[in-house]
Amino acid sequence: MIKKKFNNKTVNLIISKLVLISLFFITSIYFYLNIKEGINLSPYAFNELFINYQAGFIRRGLLGEIFWNLNIFLGIEPIVFFSYLFLLLYLMQIYFFYKIFEKYKHSIFIYLLIFLSPALILFSIYDTDMYFIKDIFIKLTILFHGLVVINHMENKKDYSYYINKLKFIIIPILFFSILIHEYQVLFLSIHILLSLSFMNGKKKTLQILLIYSLLIIPVLLVLFFIGDQNQLDILNNLLQKFDVELHPQLGGGFYKALGGFYKWHFYYFGYKDFIQLLASLFFGAGIFYLVFHYCIKEKILKFHNEYQRNYIYFFTPILLCFILAIDHGRNISLLAIHLVVFYSILIIDFKKLSSLKNKIKKNFLISSALIIFLIFYIFMWKLDQMAGFGGSAQTNTIFQSSFFGELIKLIKFLYSYIDLNILDLPEIRL
Repeated sequence: MIKKKFNNKTVNLIISKLVLISLFFITSIYFYLNIKEGINLSPYAFNELFINYQAGFIRRGLLGEIFWNLNIFLGIEPIVFFSYLFLLLYLMQIYFFYKIFEKYKHSIFIYLLIFLSPALILFSIYDTDMYFIKDIFIKLTILFHGLVVINHMENKKDYSYYINKLKFIIIPILFFSILIHEYQVLFLSIHILLSLSFMNGKKKTLQILLIYSLLIIPVLLVLFFIGDQNQLDILNNLLQKFDVELHPQLGGGFYKALGGFYKWHFYYFGYKDFIQLLASLFFGAGIFYLVFHYCIKEKILKFHNEYQRNYIYFFTPILLCFILAIDHGRNISLLAIHLVVFYSILIIDFKKLSSLKNKIKKNFLISSALIIFLIFYIFMWKLDQMAGFGGSAQTNTIFQSSFFGELIKLIKFLYSYIDLNILDLPEIRL
């Protein structure tokens, strides 16, 4: 019996390590392809990185302003700067996920569901147009905040320790994240939800809210300086030396965004698109709600206090994303990551979790159904930029090979790389 348990733990540990190695390897390969061949340069995502303050203060301009100055003073080329930056950001994302969810490494169903989900770490890999999207900054802020909360709880540090981290690290990170992409504003309520883990009275609650009130400054800045046509024209002229043209939406602000929402969701509406959007929402975020909320109902997961019981209300501001943007795959991915990070900070009863695992193992039908579902979930669908809501002009579909497709690409890449750079391999004739 002891040997069997040991073997099960060993197998789970090996699988978890292999998954991490695969994620690091795939991320590194895409970095290599980007910097050597530029295969993933989406005109929208990559060009948006260049928005800067040379035409006056404007939303989303901080990152582009940093690059602009590095390019002038150090001569750093765009593809070099952004490729290395995003490699670092995506490796940090994998590391944060590992540190946050390593407690589930012996619950292999939950572990694989999270690490190989097309909506989480692998979202920007499966849809290469999303590789250079600024959403990664928003995702890293919630992952880092979640890790801070977990470390605080596990090490039983006092309340003042967290408050200092919130004041001097988390709030400044959120401040700069808002200036990089204003979408961060819509997810501030989830950060407040995490902070409520330490609340046991009105006095502490008011203290937390007062600290978050500092973010009113960047929020007002991005609301009042959303960009106009004059700034767009100036920036396009300045960026000609990089062969970059910004998206016209920057010159139209929220009006063009709302117009795009109407046109895309009503003028181009189709039942196939709507069904795929609902399927993407279910597989991308809904499945995590079902799994973890079930654990809450069974008291496997417990809230830190009464403040968090109505957690679902803190996610309502995120619904604005689905109005302000038409690329719902991004919205679902952002929603999913914030959802799983919140669940990760809850108190786990490992005895009850182990008991649930044993019950599932003894039930052949349920265990078989979960295995089949997991295979489908990992290998047979993906979350694309539009979440299947492609409209009449596109043929997007979410039901395509995902992780298996990446493995095939990886094998082909390794063959070509070895053949060109290391040694001659046998010629393959089809």
